[in-house]
Amino acid sequence: MRFLFRLLLLLTLLSLLALGAFAWFGLSDQPTVAAGKRLSHQDIARAKAILERNDPRHLPAGTQRQITLSEDDLNLAANYLAQKYVPGGARVALHPTVADLDASLQLHGLPLRNYLNLSVTVHEAEPGARISALRIGRIQAPDALSRLLVKQLLGTAGRSRGASLALASIRELRMNEHNLTLRYEWRPELLDAVREDLIPADHASAMAAYHARLAQLQADGIIGRTSLAEALPPLFAYAAERSREGDPATENRALLAVLGAWASGRGMDRLLDPAQRPNTLSRFRLRLQRRADFAQHFLTSAALAANGDTLLSDAIGLYKEVRDSESGSGFSFTDIAADRAGTRFGELAGDPRKAAGLQQALARGATEADLMPPARDLPEHMTAAEFQRRFGGVDSPAYTRMMDEIEARIARLPLYR
Repeated sequence: MRFLFRLLLLLTLLSLLALGAFAWFGLSDQPTVAAGKRLSHQDIARAKAILERNDPRHLPAGTQRQITLSEDDLNLAANYLAQKYVPGGARVALHPTVADLDASLQLHGLPLRNYLNLSVTVHEAEPGARISALRIGRIQAPDALSRLLVKQLLGTAGRSRGASLALASIRELRMNEHNLTLRYEWRPELLDAVREDLIPADHASAMAAYHARLAQLQADGIIGRTSLAEALPPLFAYAAERSREGDPATENRALLAVLGAWASGRGMDRLLDPAQRPNTLSRFRLRLQRRADFAQHFLTSAALAANGDTLLSDAIGLYKEVRDSESGSGFSFTDIAADRAGTRFGELAGDPRKAAGLQQALARGATEADLMPPARDLPEHMTAAEFQRRFGGVDSPAYTRMMDEIEARIARLPLYR
């Protein structure tokens, strides 16, 4: 018995020493890769162009296509993922047949040495790629451990139908110092599989319930050509009712996903199967400050932010305004104010600490002044030339002052304090 006790004590001490050694050599007090810049409207434009060039949805099953991504494209995607899921930055460097990926992830809750710096080298391999080197801080992982980690990752991916189909569709991967080229075989069922992975069954069920409630409120004449402030209370009261048996933040996200898809005028088919939405929604007619475009901006931004995509919400809002200044209704700070108010609303709705409070506040009733500050006095409908003359671009001091004014107005609203 004494021997077993000593052995247990020794193993415990060795485990603590190993953990301490990993923390010392595997973690750092400085990142090797600085946090990436926030998404810009140019980034959104480039991503949209890539998607439009490589949209395979109308291809026959079995068709082979290839997609070519530059080093800048890969860095954009890597940094977006790093900022979305864990604060940090990432860097991709391409070489002939090889890609190097470096990432620095900030670990909250650690007083010292709170950066995890990773370095991975990926080689071309048939039919895809293989990891040949993995470094965690100053620790060089043995090849056997690298292979084990890759096997575990592939095993995890295999449990995801979407990831499994995506991996199985890859036919060839090639890298040079400028681009990564991926040849794949198109499988139409991949879209449904990805939707199933992104929208779990319980979340899809919640969205179907909110879709049905919204359709019923329309049929009863409660929601029609009305203010957004009149439409939200009965919907969030329903969310509060459903939250007695569920999580308020999850319910809010599902509700805003439906409202955001409805406001955008497209996307409902991508959220729910026809069988889950037997009732159809009427055309979007809600208003905010007597304008339908304000309500649309507000809800689409809220839907993205509630589901953890504040970065994307802000960048898309700016992208739309820059595009409108070039060929459309013009650059409007009024629309950006609606975007930013919607983003703040979505952040509250998706915050587990504040989701229930928001439900209760809205269920008691709301006014438009609760949701969005006055904005119709802000500059709008500016052509690209006029915007450049008055504000000098989206990084200028004049532009920053206008954005600060919008943020200050939103911050003064009691709902967002």
